[in-house]
Amino acid sequence: MTSKTGRAIQTKIHPDFLDTVGKSFKFKHGKGIAEWLKNSLDQYLRLLKSKEESLTGNWPVFVHLIDGANQSKGPNLAVIDFGGTSYHAIEKFFLYWGDTSAATHGKTIKDVALTGGHGNGGKFYMREMWRDGARFLTWKKGKATSLVVQKMDNGETGYFEVEDRDMPWQDALNLALPVSEHLGGINEIIEYLQNHLPNIVVELENQKRGFSVIVGRRAVQIMSSNDVVVGGRWKYQQLIDEICDAQQARRPIRELSITVFVNGQVKIDRLMPFSIEEDENWPSETHVVPGTVVSALKAGLSDAGVLTIYKSANQLTGRLKDLNSLFVTDGKGNPIASYPIHELSLSGYSPLVSFIHGELQLNFPEITQIVTNDRERLVDSPTTQAILEFVTEKIWERIKVIEKTIRENKIKEDLDLAAKLNETLNKHAQRFLKQVQTEILIDYVTSDSGGGAGSGGSGDGGIDDGSGGKGKRKYGQGGGKGKGGDVEIPGETKRAQRSRYPRMLLSGYDPDPAGNNGESRDLTDRHPPLYQADVDRPYNVWWLNTSHPYAAMALKKAGGPKGLAFKSHHLSMFRDMVQREALRILQRREAELPLDKIENELDEISNRFLAELPIDLIESLLE
Repeated sequence: MTSKTGRAIQTKIHPDFLDTVGKSFKFKHGKGIAEWLKNSLDQYLRLLKSKEESLTGNWPVFVHLIDGANQSKGPNLAVIDFGGTSYHAIEKFFLYWGDTSAATHGKTIKDVALTGGHGNGGKFYMREMWRDGARFLTWKKGKATSLVVQKMDNGETGYFEVEDRDMPWQDALNLALPVSEHLGGINEIIEYLQNHLPNIVVELENQKRGFSVIVGRRAVQIMSSNDVVVGGRWKYQQLIDEICDAQQARRPIRELSITVFVNGQVKIDRLMPFSIEEDENWPSETHVVPGTVVSALKAGLSDAGVLTIYKSANQLTGRLKDLNSLFVTDGKGNPIASYPIHELSLSGYSPLVSFIHGELQLNFPEITQIVTNDRERLVDSPTTQAILEFVTEKIWERIKVIEKTIRENKIKEDLDLAAKLNETLNKHAQRFLKQVQTEILIDYVTSDSGGGAGSGGSGDGGIDDGSGGKGKRKYGQGGGKGKGGDVEIPGETKRAQRSRYPRMLLSGYDPDPAGNNGESRDLTDRHPPLYQADVDRPYNVWWLNTSHPYAAMALKKAGGPKGLAFKSHHLSMFRDMVQREALRILQRREAELPLDKIENELDEISNRFLAELPIDLIESLLE
């Protein structure tokens, strides 16, 4: 080893490096605000550890959304907590980028489950996502310090406004939120404190409590549409939903009492996390993660963590869709990654996937080596791959057990009878839609891009009629100028046997064309009564959900498949399917359909479909 005889080389980083790293921190605003909330929680925890905090939980934080003046570009935002820090702490920890010990104040804070990790997230949100930069002001024991973090042309990171200056807490708060910058002022904040948190005011007056304010000035709009920022305004509800969806906000929302102001008015007294109603019929299942799973990173462990798998009572869609995930935490419960369940390499498709969520706690220190800056995913590595393989296997096993139980509970005899009526209704629906298509597409001018030659090669498929031309298609050759038949898929890939018109199948009874084992599709009582997943579209099939509460009750208690209740429901589902297909056919001719035309078309199709039922089918429905 070479001896160290020369002058030491100090680490030097050019300001351009912040621009390079900052590109990966083009935050959604909800995610960035979550980073600031984490900082507030950590400061409360540090103060509690040092016995400077009188509250033991539910610490107050205000989030104030402020629209810009005169529809200017970019609204404003303030996050206020009542912890506060010192000028010394700012100089020693806040001003350094990428300091992994900043949250623990140089590892002097021990035995506290802090959320901070890399010392980057909150500052990069300040630097990257505000046109006029972001202000950080803190007041403690009668002294205020204020600085602005901002991307500057001269390579500087920002500037101090006030350094360790004596001033009353009201003056410091006013310095952070001046009306001149359209930041709302302090009247509403102080009034709320006096009415709802008088003890906080007393402690501020006695200098036994401090506060910190982070102010974002003129937010950057990162997407031209569907963004939480529109000109000078916030889309309030969308931003709140985005905050609740952010993985890093899960713990702050749980442990802080976050009050949301909008333009000076309190809109949410306390922000609450989205809750999931668990399925009482399927309690959570827990698995110990064997140490061998992480042996590439840390050898010799008997176990590496705990996996808990849950099944919700309802589909995790809409506002709950981000909860349909595997959430990964460290040994202190802090989020370090998440994976949507449908992105895991499951062994097959199941409708139950949208009901599953899980938590994976990895409780060995070396896990920090595979945690990324943004904590969205774990670092791609053999250890990560082994962890995900273990989790995926256990989740799929759980899904298959649930599916098997659902399948065993079906009343097959009743479905045999329902299938006969279903076959008759399918024939009527297809005849009817063929007639409707002929009427709608009369004189229809096809696109020049349709039809023509097939994809070439000698595929495995047979012969089919072109949907536009009259010729037969063999080995990938289209007919005429119309659309060719099914495109051949080379190799041994299965070719979708798509029906020209949709078919209705009975869940739990008819074979699933998207499956490979001849089994049916098992739906739950929380799936819609008429259901079509993405995997069903290539086969042009819909599922009548026989487990839906109405259908199941009609089958069990209201006369069974021969009863009028189920037959009426069965017919109404066919009517819905036919209406949707008719609109799709009409849209081929008219891309833009006004609302009144849609309503008229739905009425017309419904009336005709019912009016043209064959006599023998009507008799079967009424007997």
